[in-house]
Amino acid sequence: MELLFATANKDKLIEVKKMLANDLIKMPIDIGIENFDVIEDGDTLEENSYKKAHELHELTGKPVFADDTGLFVKSLDNRPGIHSHRYASANATYEDNRKKLLEELSDKDDRSAYFETVISYIDPKGEVLYFTGRLYGHISEIERGKGEFGYDKIFIPEDSQNTLAELTIEEKNQISHRARAMEKFKKYLGEI
Repeated sequence: MELLFATANKDKLIEVKKMLANDLIKMPIDIGIENFDVIEDGDTLEENSYKKAHELHELTGKPVFADDTGLFVKSLDNRPGIHSHRYASANATYEDNRKKLLEELSDKDDRSAYFETVISYIDPKGEVLYFTGRLYGHISEIERGKGEFGYDKIFIPEDSQNTLAELTIEEKNQISHRARAMEKFKKYLGEI
């Protein structure tokens, strides 16, 4: 079954294709929709995920899924949370966001945090389903690893000494928040 992934983020697409083992996943640009960008002004990950899926579904009428992910840091009152992607500024780079977060944590003892991903799926009948995954851990004091995606260089999962960026993509895809949400989504797809 062909699935549309409501994202313009190629890093996400690479991860998701490996998790679903589905070459039929397409981004908006693959079907001629240029500059797909949705204003993520919802109050929750669910709302933002749904907004992306809904907009692409309205344009195409096809089955669509989208995800939204946030990093929630306990000592920062769960910031950056739903603003993780644009934490440092509207056009922030991954590095800008990590730098801001590390600066804000410089005087904090509690560095515990979790990632959460919510997938919204709009099926062929237009019904909406949600799939959620979490990964608990803490924020390192310095950046480590080669992976450049998001906060991976500073997030150390529970029961690990390595940041997500120090893991191979296969290792990361076995434990990540997105992988956990995707596993539930994959199970659902296998049942329909």
